[in-house]
Amino acid sequence: MSDSDTRLVRVTSDLNNLIGEFAAQGADKLLPERELAIRLGVSRSVLRRALALAETEGRIFRVLGRAGGAFISQTAESAPIPSVLFDVASRKVERDLNLVKGVPQMLTEQGFVASTKVVSESIEPAPARIAELLGLREGDDVISLLRLRFADDEPLSLERMYLDPDRFPGLLEHSPIRSLYDLLARHYSTTIDSSDETIECIASERQVSVLLGVKAGSPLLALRRVTYDVSSRPVEASVDLFRTDRTRLKVHAVVTAP
Repeated sequence: MSDSDTRLVRVTSDLNNLIGEFAAQGADKLLPERELAIRLGVSRSVLRRALALAETEGRIFRVLGRAGGAFISQTAESAPIPSVLFDVASRKVERDLNLVKGVPQMLTEQGFVASTKVVSESIEPAPARIAELLGLREGDDVISLLRLRFADDEPLSLERMYLDPDRFPGLLEHSPIRSLYDLLARHYSTTIDSSDETIECIASERQVSVLLGVKAGSPLLALRRVTYDVSSRPVEASVDLFRTDRTRLKVHAVVTAP
């Protein structure tokens, strides 16, 4: 057995003893990783291997996030559900799916400092799906807006919006465009009346990760949206990529009679 294997066996044994001590004291969670490594006198890399073994053996389970950590496993009948699963008190941006609002308005109403970085504003050929949604032909000119939204100076979302340039002539003359809905109302007498949205969780690509300040492959909420005016005419088609660690979704549902 190598020295590293011998060290791992010792650390694993010490960790299991410590888990037993904590359980006997009624604790349901181990110390933070840094403190645990100091207490056991090992490096964090060795500790992580021991924690992984303990989790594989069912002695602990780990929960990600600020309120997460290594929790001591119990029997299925007595194991408490980690409170983090029901914790809605953490400060996150709440995206109300029942309302159609621009991100700056949403952030301001919730007490965040809203800011926007315009990544690009251009005219480009319409992709097939975007053309279909806006009533254009594939390859027709379409306005493309790519903007990075910040809440309290930390990246929150990356949004790509597409609009018909014939319907909104001279739109890019208002560059940089930070609040599109406000601009449409003031200069084009167009207000958003309704929207269709789909939501799914996707993995962040490298370029997006750099802009949003997350690791490549991190989960993001992808909100694909088409908004309509009071005449049910499409106004814009867009995709918003929200950081899952900073966003909470809210929806109100009504039960209909069977």
